Amino acid sequence: MSRGAAAQRSTPQNHVSARGGHRTRQRILGTALKLFSRNGFHGTSVRSLARAVGLTEAAIYYHFRSKRAIVRALYEERGFMAALDELEHLPGDVPLRQQLAANAIASAHLWSDNADLLGVVIAEVLRGDRAARTVHRELMDRWLRGILELVRRYNEKGAIDPRVDTLEAATSWVDLMFGAFMDRMLALGKSRSGFLAPEFRDQIETLAIAFGKGLEATAGSDVRR
Repeated sequence: MSRGAAAQRSTPQNHVSARGGHRTRQRILGTALKLFSRNGFHGTSVRSLARAVGLTEAAIYYHFRSKRAIVRALYEERGFMAALDELEHLPGDVPLRQQLAANAIASAHLWSDNADLLGVVIAEVLRGDRAARTVHRELMDRWLRGILELVRRYNEKGAIDPRVDTLEAATSWVDLMFGAFMDRMLALGKSRSGFLAPEFRDQIETLAIAFGKGLEATAGSDVRR
């Protein structure tokens, strides 16, 4: 990059433009979630989104290539991608049951804070919307990959019973947590303000500790499957 180009990029006008672009992006995402909640993904066209935000369709496509990209951006904005990045880099330096309990509570907080978005996406997945299904599958695959890497780290340290199949264990954990969180959402219905009530937090923590105990190495567990 030339000095002139660098200087041009650092001008106050360009900083203002960048901030303005960020604000526009946030407006699009906020409006999109409202429309998705009311009309579904299929019932929300880019034209209707542009009209609601007060932009042209071209302006929407400037920020997001598709409705699928908008859903991905909503997940990113709400902290899901950052949480998955953190999961993939956990050092595994505390007892497994303690690490799983911490992960379960952190995941429950994420679901509690984003029940509106998750409710919309899951409903659209059940309706068969391709964009929702694709983004949901990507998120679930990353969750599984992060847990699998975590389990493998504990396995390499000898902290897991060698007879345990790590992929099976990771899959079971994700299924267990997803099922528990879905049951909670269904039980609460549209009123999800009490998602992380003390009794549910205790339930999740108990599930995690029991699951961790089932994986941990014990004396004499030296036979592999």
